[in-house]
Parts: sequence; structure tokens; C-alpha cells
Amino acid sequence: MKTFITSIIATIVLTGTVAFSATPKPAKRSNIAAINQTLDRYSDAITNGQLTNIEQLFSEQFHQRIVQRKKGNSFNKKQLVSFLKNQRNIQQNCETDYSILEENDGVTIAKIEMKYKEFSRIDYVTISQTDQGYQISQVISTFE
Repeated sequence: MKTFITSIIATIVLTGTVAFSATPKPAKRSNIAAINQTLDRYSDAITNGQLTNIEQLFSEQFHQRIVQRKKGNSFNKKQLVSFLKNQRNIQQNCETDYSILEENDGVTIAKIEMKYKEFSRIDYVTISQTDQGYQISQVISTFE
């Protein structure tokens, strides 16, 4: 009888330990307000030519890839900032909307859709939390 009770107690302890260790830890959440502000600033820079502190928006490792049909072009931070400065205050005629596709532990992937009259441009934006705050580290642009 003593062995039977010991076995039952051992089973309960083992079951409790397994259940406790199997409980997933919640993902660390990022600062959504700061991420939304970063997306708003990017959208304003691209569609409205608003470039205040534009260099701080992108990380030093930033790269952009624009995919058109079977071709693709790549740009670094310096090239994109230079291009945007030449487009200062030029307002594009498009409707813009964005959504966050994935967000956790300092990294966010968002989709920004710019709908023009004849086509749409979709930017997949990766935002990373850095020592300088939230910065865009990658943009992949496609067209429909």
C-alpha cells in the first residue's frame, strides 16, 4: 500500500512538472505606439516627401529590394535617403494603409500598401528595436 501511494504521489508530481514546463512563455511585446510612429514616418517620407530626421528612420544596415517582374534592384540607406531628398515635398496621388503582420521581441514586420490609380505598391517593412529606438532595417517592395 505504501508503494502504491508513493507511486500516485510521484505521478502527480511528475504530471504537474511536465504541465508547468510545457506552458509557453508569452512573447515579449514591443512598443506598438513607437512602431506605428515609425510606420507613419516612413509612409509620410515615401508618399508625401516629409523628410524630417529621415536618416534616423533607417538603421545603418538598411537595405531595400524592389522587385518588378523578374528583375530586382537593391539600395542601401545612403542611396534611399539621397533619392528621398530629391523627392522632398512631392506628394504622390495614392491611398496608403498599413498593417502589422508579425510583432515580437523587438522585431516587427509590417505591410504598407500604396494604391495608385493604375497599380499598387506593397512594401514589406522590417522594423528592429535598436539603441537609437525603432528603426527600419529592411524594405522589400513589390508591385501589382
